[in-house]
Amino acid sequence: MIKIIGNVILLGTSHVSKQSTLQIKQTIEKYNPEVVGIELDYGRFKSLMSKSKNKKNPKFSHLVKEFGLTGALFTIIAGHFQNKIGKKMKIEPGIDMKTAYLESRKYKIPTSLIDLNIKKTMRKISNISTLKKLGLFFKLIITSLNPKNSKKYQFDINKGVPSEKTILQIFKFLKGEFPQIYNILIEDRNKFMVKKILYLRERHNTGYILAVVGAGHVPGMYNLLENEIKNILNKRDYNMS
Repeated sequence: MIKIIGNVILLGTSHVSKQSTLQIKQTIEKYNPEVVGIELDYGRFKSLMSKSKNKKNPKFSHLVKEFGLTGALFTIIAGHFQNKIGKKMKIEPGIDMKTAYLESRKYKIPTSLIDLNIKKTMRKISNISTLKKLGLFFKLIITSLNPKNSKKYQFDINKGVPSEKTILQIFKFLKGEFPQIYNILIEDRNKFMVKKILYLRERHNTGYILAVVGAGHVPGMYNLLENEIKNILNKRDYNMS
């Protein structure tokens, strides 16, 4: 999924897709961006790029210290499912972001880590009240057991990134059913990454800025960018008049 606004290119990827790695390579070659923003923070970047073949998962006690109890549990569960999909697809989870970095280095293009620190995101989840957590947990179980939902929002991961229509449907559902989780995992990070992109845009204004992000972030980030760029242009026109 690609969306372009001005000199900013948003490339939506799947973290466990060979198709996404190919699209990243093609996009960098086609547009020759001035800078590439990658949906990682420094900690995740360091872990992803580690050359150790025997990567050990951090101890649960360490995760609790870093992310809080709920954040630690969420990280373990999400990582388990991502690794399971990766094994099935025979692809390393996070290969899209790794490819974005390595391809940028290949063409000597500077990169920027644009995502919010994962500690802040997971801490926010841990700080949700116990009562709300229990309510969300039971609601999640009921929702996942509803056959109508699994049928309506299913897609074939073997085909790579789902269509924009499917992504919008899924995120509209998440926003409606689990607004607090949606805001923490998606909306807050969208706003942070857009700020980073606008910062890059001020310093790299002679060529394209490519942002490689999970496909689910693209629609929201595009809308935020569109509004911010309009405001910037309106202020510039006002100052010139």
